[in-house]
Amino acid sequence: MNTNPPKGSNKPSAYGSAKDLPTYKEMSQQIQGLKLLTRVIARDQRQKLLEIEEQMERLTRVVDDFYDRLGSRNWIFHDTLNVDKIEQLIAETADAESAEIRLIDLYRDREEAKRWHMLLRSHEGLRKRLHLIERAREHYDADQFDSCVLQLIAIMDGFVNDVEPEARKGLHARNPDDMAAWDSAVGHHMGLTHALATFTKTFKKRVDEEVFDVYRHGIMHGTVVNFDNVVVATKAWNMLFAVADWATATHKAAEPNISAPSIRDTWKSISRHALYKKYQQEFVPSTIESSDSGFSSNEIMLLASEFLDAWEHGRWGIVARFKPPILCESKSDGYTAREAKTTFEPYDLKDWSIKSITYDQASSVEIMAQATVNNQVTEMRFRIVFWSVDGNVAIPDREEGDWSLAVWAPNTYLKVAAE
Repeated sequence: MNTNPPKGSNKPSAYGSAKDLPTYKEMSQQIQGLKLLTRVIARDQRQKLLEIEEQMERLTRVVDDFYDRLGSRNWIFHDTLNVDKIEQLIAETADAESAEIRLIDLYRDREEAKRWHMLLRSHEGLRKRLHLIERAREHYDADQFDSCVLQLIAIMDGFVNDVEPEARKGLHARNPDDMAAWDSAVGHHMGLTHALATFTKTFKKRVDEEVFDVYRHGIMHGTVVNFDNVVVATKAWNMLFAVADWATATHKAAEPNISAPSIRDTWKSISRHALYKKYQQEFVPSTIESSDSGFSSNEIMLLASEFLDAWEHGRWGIVARFKPPILCESKSDGYTAREAKTTFEPYDLKDWSIKSITYDQASSVEIMAQATVNNQVTEMRFRIVFWSVDGNVAIPDREEGDWSLAVWAPNTYLKVAAE
């Protein structure tokens, strides 16, 4: 689908509604054409088409409702947010204050955070700052909110400069209009550009009262001195995810324009989306323990064993096959093997055993094991995800794809066992 800005166009401007996004407009037009087509042929597909149209309407409604409720408080709707949970949040709260409390609870949920942080790794500039992001999360979980905010501000400033190095401006030096995002929910007029006006607000005198927004200028220059609270820290996380979406949109807008897809291509894409949505809705979590029958022949257990065995014996070419595809580049097998060695060799793995396999999310499995790492008995938890050949999350046993690690950082798998 051609959602890129026309050649020679100016920078994107903020959108009045999620329905103004180019992708929504084009998909809506395609659906109307397909609805006419299904009156003549493929009539059995018409209901599926109507369901997809309803899902699109729901998504845009949730985004607009989110901004109506929370945009004035400088909260930004980013792609990582769970639409179902945001819809529920809006429905079950009556005002901005109570909605804000519920939203902060989502960010405080560590399991939810694991999924969110995994998606940050799609950007090279954020992968280079992964150690800073992890430290910020540690401070956030420990209620050390002021240090968390300082870390996240530094990450955002540097990352934005990496995305557009020719501009040589960090986030702090950007005009809000410079951060308008093409074809992204963060590009809403109450989204990133709105929040950035507060981010860059100048403070010439000291402010002693407690603040509840990310006043970057005042915080970094020492004029805003009372920002150590969960609201400011969570808004800093919210802005980081929004900036990541802005970077995605910026790269997307810079890609060469491509021709519009055929009706067949669009129908294939819509059908696949509906199929995956149905798979998510019908997914039932389950766990298989090492003592259960069939555990030794379980597909995930065998894959996890292959990975751990290769790690233990330094077979780095095999370890490299488990690298998340979103991090893979066009490199030789030798290069990726050396990279795997650099990443995993510092963690000397021995005497491992897999304890359980938990299918807790659609297309995603958590493996729990025990091992000795660098001479310490360690509990291990790591996740693998089923990816399609085109880099999207896929449906196991129904689509072509491979299981790969969710996170390429062995230190995040380890927890020293209690004596």
